[in-house]
Amino acid sequence: MDLDAVKVLLESQERTFRSALELVVEQWKERIRLVEGKMTDLIKSLEFSQADILDLKNNEKVLQKLNKDKQVAVEELQSRVAELNHRLNYQEDYTRRNNLRISGLKEQPVGETWEQTAVNVSKILEDKLQLPSVNLERAHRVGPAAAAASSHPRAVVVRFKNFSDREAAIRNASKLKGTGIYINEDLCPASLEIKKKQFPLMKKAREDGKIAFFRHTRLIIRERIDQRSSSSVPAAGSPHVGAGFSGWVAHGDPTVRPPDGTERVSSETTGDRRVSGDSTGCQQRVLRDRKKT
Repeated sequence: MDLDAVKVLLESQERTFRSALELVVEQWKERIRLVEGKMTDLIKSLEFSQADILDLKNNEKVLQKLNKDKQVAVEELQSRVAELNHRLNYQEDYTRRNNLRISGLKEQPVGETWEQTAVNVSKILEDKLQLPSVNLERAHRVGPAAAAASSHPRAVVVRFKNFSDREAAIRNASKLKGTGIYINEDLCPASLEIKKKQFPLMKKAREDGKIAFFRHTRLIIRERIDQRSSSSVPAAGSPHVGAGFSGWVAHGDPTVRPPDGTERVSSETTGDRRVSGDSTGCQQRVLRDRKKT
């Protein structure tokens, strides 16, 4: 084979190889363009997703702020409702400030009238408590009449015309010891529940040799050694309004039975007659009433 023929063959092979190489390069360029297009789409999608995430984060912050504001509003409303409930309970208790509740007073099996109940109460006050000149506004049984036939007579709610007579009756309640008759304050159900929760604490304090008594719904615990050092232990949820109202102090009767009929624990006599707490209209009326009496 001569030199010219070899040269022609090499040139032909070169053209063929170049064509094949150019085809391969073009194919790779096309693939690269496709990948770049997909990457561009992914970048755009990622940017869009990031924008959505930012929007969601901003919305989350807004929702968190709204939720926090709502929680604050709810807490304020709950606090307001609790305060109104405390005031309402205190006002209800104040309307009963001239009342006492007597348990264990024998009841006629059938048809006892209010007048007969009042007469029986007056006899107890005169014969047992040595209070002959007490004026009653009314006295009536509470609870279903069917309970009268049972061995447990219904309680009697007594309303005194004068607050001083009511105080005298509860001061002399210790004279009923051994009779099966008990005198307690007439409080609203919420206040009774607050006191009921504190009975174990009062019992424990007395077992430890301390003086423990209630002032309205507030439990007062004092050391017997030093009467000047005292501590007040209010129950959880105990109202502060009128907590120092001395008209609700239970007096020294070791047989005084709690209104709900649970542990029979006594309350000590206190000579404190100052009105403390909020200066409400109710307490101002108490001061005026006490000046009159």
